[in-house]
Amino acid sequence: MLKDYNQLLKGKRAFITTGARGIGREIALLFAEQGARVAVGGKNIPCLEKTMEEIQKISPESRGYILDLGEKEEVLRTGEQILADFGGIDILVNTVGINKHMRVDECDEELLEKTISVNYKSGIRFARIFVPGMRQRKQGNIINISSIHSIQTMPGFGIYAGTKGAVNATARAMALDYADDGIRVNTICPGLIMSDNMEDEIRTYPEGEERDKFMDLLYHMQPLKPGTMEDVADAALYLASSMSSYMTGQVLMLDGGASIKAHG
Repeated sequence: MLKDYNQLLKGKRAFITTGARGIGREIALLFAEQGARVAVGGKNIPCLEKTMEEIQKISPESRGYILDLGEKEEVLRTGEQILADFGGIDILVNTVGINKHMRVDECDEELLEKTISVNYKSGIRFARIFVPGMRQRKQGNIINISSIHSIQTMPGFGIYAGTKGAVNATARAMALDYADDGIRVNTICPGLIMSDNMEDEIRTYPEGEERDKFMDLLYHMQPLKPGTMEDVADAALYLASSMSSYMTGQVLMLDGGASIKAHG
């Protein structure tokens, strides 16, 4: 059967859980360009409004939702509103990830609960809302944006790495649970991506020798140069489309080769 690789997501309804800026924004824009109606969550209201203006030029029926993924009631309320507005979601993309560098013994209870709630529980909560409709239609697609830290990490990432590892493990189990329902579940693990957040971190280093050393570190962490947000969006499009129709329960390492490099 011939496949249409022009409008890969034509007629699909996609929800990107956080897309006001960064990687989620790039995914939302690309999905809209490929024919999807897109729902986009975000709590940065000015960025969300600007992003939705751009998306709606491509896909006028797309909508943005002000949403804090760390708040259970907001997640549940927004999920139900999206169901009412879109009549169901075909592609769920869990894009969120918050992190504060620290050891486990330095993490207080409030931060622990928030990190788990945002990074892990929000995706589960949205799946509980959208999967029943996917099962009824006998088709659906869930894509998690995890992290290289879920596979191999560094000091100071204990809680973050744990939540992302939980995302990977749950995705594998879900892929088995819902295969007979025509639902595929896959995970992307980005390495170093020059995202908005990374640009923010770079600017915390004073211009000159200190920043130059940090940039040198970034460019030598992997065999290839650092990735772009567009690289992640392209990988998400592959998983969301029929190009990956025989792929489920997999972890796609999008890390420029960092995970195969032996560091000294």
